[in-house]
Amino acid sequence: MTCESTINLLNVLETHSKGKLTVEEISTVENENLAENYRIDKIPTILFLDSEDKELIRYVAEPKGGLLGPFLKTLQIYSGNHTYYRDAIQGNLKNIDTSNVKVFITQTCPYCPQILPTVTEFALESKGKIRTKIIDVTANPDVAMKYQIQGVPHTLVNEKEHIYGMFSPQDLLEKLTKGQRRDLGGMYA
Repeated sequence: MTCESTINLLNVLETHSKGKLTVEEISTVENENLAENYRIDKIPTILFLDSEDKELIRYVAEPKGGLLGPFLKTLQIYSGNHTYYRDAIQGNLKNIDTSNVKVFITQTCPYCPQILPTVTEFALESKGKIRTKIIDVTANPDVAMKYQIQGVPHTLVNEKEHIYGMFSPQDLLEKLTKGQRRDLGGMYA
């Protein structure tokens, strides 16, 4: 992955955001302490932080090609746009423990862009109770090997629950609530 193309994209988005998006480039070489503080060990890494500097979403993937659309959707939600499942997600938060969701993707996967809005929506609407990490396994083969990723999309919830392939918001909710809830309403209910 190239940092230059990623930072160029982010700078264009910042320019057109009318002050709503702030991009801060952190060099892992020039500012080791800050990189360590944010646990940045892969580059490029894009962090979505809340107002208290708490991490909501970590992109260890370059948002280009088919992944650009879901990334822009994440920016829309991050900027405060309401989502279809907002009330349902927030209504189920009491049934969800603090969780980490890892989504393993590739740039060439035709299904990966379709699930990213779901996981990022859960992360943003939960106000940090659900943290999401999106990882391009082609660019990070060490991570793919560590988690034995053999196909994508592959989602790992709390380091133990797997979702292979496509899934609905209800499927993710079921994993997050350990089977206690499955109804978000809407067309997937």
